[in-house]
Amino acid sequence: MISAVIIEDEPIFQELLKKTIAHSKLEIKIEGVCNSKREAKKFLPKVNPQLIFLDVELADGKGIDLLNELEDTDFEIIFTTSHDKYAINAIKNNAADYLLKPIGEKELKKAIEKVKIRLEQKEKLKQVALLQDYLDKIKQEQQQDAKIMVPTKDGMIFLKINEIIRLQSESNYTIFYLIGNKKILIAKTLKNFEEKLLLFKFMRIHQSHLINLAHLKGIDHGDNLVIMTEGAKVEISKRKKKEFMEAVEKNNGL
Repeated sequence: MISAVIIEDEPIFQELLKKTIAHSKLEIKIEGVCNSKREAKKFLPKVNPQLIFLDVELADGKGIDLLNELEDTDFEIIFTTSHDKYAINAIKNNAADYLLKPIGEKELKKAIEKVKIRLEQKEKLKQVALLQDYLDKIKQEQQQDAKIMVPTKDGMIFLKINEIIRLQSESNYTIFYLIGNKKILIAKTLKNFEEKLLLFKFMRIHQSHLINLAHLKGIDHGDNLVIMTEGAKVEISKRKKKEFMEAVEKNNGL
């Protein structure tokens, strides 16, 4: 059942549309009828319909202006009008369809089929988004517990990846900077760790630096530096600047 609202200022066309919907036996539930923009602006947020039948010209303004004034327009639109000159505006406003008054049953059924398809597509996109959020949450939880094994002079140790702030190359050695102002010198090059850590939102921003984006505190564009959570300022190479900014935007959902 599709929940719908009729926004129409002429009573005769209100009744005709309701009768046409009832006679066509379409699965549409009319939540209410609004006579004006003002009334619609108050009523629509209360019922959150899936569909509105919107008269192009209302007594207190144009129906298209109503769409611009509403905060939430997550519904399908079927414009109703006495003039086909408004078809272009319907297309521009991504309407499911526009119908000429008086609205015939055949035309109404075609329009509702379009609405159904669009609502099904919306639902699929919502399901995909929910699934992606769920997978991201699982991945985040896994990353919280993920560890990397590194060799030291005393043997192999495991470091929690979310506690690694950054890595710095020193010739054939790598310095691990950890939370709590700890650091460990490892007798392996930075390249040995880069491929593994790239899976956990680390990024090589310079020949000598691999940083954890989760520990990024700020960016100094003037001096081309990143500021990490432990206060260190790390240089970004010019060659990596664009890629770095894109990664930061993606990491922060911008």
